[in-house]
Amino acid sequence: MQKKFIFIAITAIILILICIAIRDNFNLHKIIAKLEKQTDLTIILNDESKWNYYPHIELRNNITIKDNADIFIINNADIDVSKNYWPASSININLRSPTINVEGIQLRNATIISSYKNNNITFEKIVSDLVEGNINAQGKMSMENEMPFELVGSFNNVSLNILMNQAKIATWDRVKIKMSSPNFNFSGAAKKNNFNKNLKGNIAINGSIFFVSTEEELFGAALLSLLIDKLPDLSSISNSVNFLLEKFSNIPSSFHGTLTINEGMISTQDMLIVNDQGRASLAAIINIETNIIDGKINFYEDDEIYLEATLKGDIQNPQILVGGKVFAEENDNAPRDIKKLFEEGIHSLIDKLLKVDD
Repeated sequence: MQKKFIFIAITAIILILICIAIRDNFNLHKIIAKLEKQTDLTIILNDESKWNYYPHIELRNNITIKDNADIFIINNADIDVSKNYWPASSININLRSPTINVEGIQLRNATIISSYKNNNITFEKIVSDLVEGNINAQGKMSMENEMPFELVGSFNNVSLNILMNQAKIATWDRVKIKMSSPNFNFSGAAKKNNFNKNLKGNIAINGSIFFVSTEEELFGAALLSLLIDKLPDLSSISNSVNFLLEKFSNIPSSFHGTLTINEGMISTQDMLIVNDQGRASLAAIINIETNIIDGKINFYEDDEIYLEATLKGDIQNPQILVGGKVFAEENDNAPRDIKKLFEEGIHSLIDKLLKVDD
């Protein structure tokens, strides 16, 4: 009995020593210091760490992670770090945060399930609510040098209007867009200079788009159409205004296509916009750094391009020039500013009606 007791006591002491040794090697402060050095992030422990040793070694805490410029912030995240006793096993890192802020864009109720081994992080699951929608992704990242990463996944029902507003890129009142992607992929290097320039990606995208017109515009277009017999030289303006309003104004449309990210640019060549009344196609390129757009929209009537619109300038308020078949009778191919087109139609109508009455 005494020998059995001594054996049990020795075994218990050995196990305790093993736990202490593993805990020392599994030093959270040491891991945090290493991560801060590799990532240039600040990692703050909000509570005392809670340890468990069975059936594996595990610690829990609440942390805040942010960069020096407060562009990237993970707030009050519950973190669970665990590791099997086998020395070669990976470290499992599960994180849940009410809010992750990335350059103003808010990801809410975020969960990240990942593992760390041989200086590589594997993201088994990244899920979050994202501006009225949600995102689901997986990926991997090396902690070496420039920290190259790959990310694949999907998102659903995300409001582009809110996204652009949160990122302080643009505030759109005249167009409402919600978008989804059944699959996307990104790759780049987290620490490489000029992150946007080196980001690459492809996004299969679809969603809904709603162009908003004012009561004044609708009334003016209707009046112009009714009185056009008296003002034949305004027929092209009337036809173009009415075409846009009848086919796309205040009518839900769907869109689908592909976005490509490369060399600091987001581009598409195959975006199709359709509804029960009309069809349009979009080809465009947007500079990620400057938010400058250069694009073209073709509006179709009976499978022919009836109206063409080019978009140039800041994405917040680009210049939109229109031309095409609708103006062919005027023998004038010069594009017209669409904003002035609406104003010109109403003001010219009033001026010329006054002259007709005289």
